[in-house]
Amino acid sequence: MRQATLINLRNAFGSEAAAHMRYVIFSERAELENFPNVARMLRAIAFAEKVHASSHYRQSGELLGEYCVSFAAPFIYNRTVDNLDEAYHVEVRESEEFYTPFAEVARMQGEKHIAQNFEWMAQVERGHSEMIRRVLDFMKSADEEPKIGPLHVCDICGYIIEGEPPEQCPVCKVKKLRFKLVE
Repeated sequence: MRQATLINLRNAFGSEAAAHMRYVIFSERAELENFPNVARMLRAIAFAEKVHASSHYRQSGELLGEYCVSFAAPFIYNRTVDNLDEAYHVEVRESEEFYTPFAEVARMQGEKHIAQNFEWMAQVERGHSEMIRRVLDFMKSADEEPKIGPLHVCDICGYIIEGEPPEQCPVCKVKKLRFKLVE
């Protein structure tokens, strides 16, 4: 594997591991504020970020050792509506400024499988940002949490769907059985 792609994979692992924990913490805060639907959505996103971190870890695992990784992770813990606002902006940045350039580098270096994975992650992070934005807008206008149906997460790419999962993941094309219900 080429060096720039390997560094990007390791940095993406660090970023997604931090995102996973951030969403777990945000979910706990939402529970404390009596927003169980929002907490469940945040747990679904936390699981998706764990899927991303795990994928990056496995892909970069061919060169074992101890490495420093570089990533930006906001350290915030506010009201749920403020946490959602920050999460929205982070998801947009990950999609546009993180995964899209990483995919371009990997493709340029001939790492087609990794480039595809980064492209999937960019698409999934856009979906996360859209879901967060819908919930945030509702909470700001209605001053309450929205109703959110069952949430299923693809355990291959982290795609989240509200309601019943499709026969095939629209991002990575795996079968319906790879979707996990988040409660």
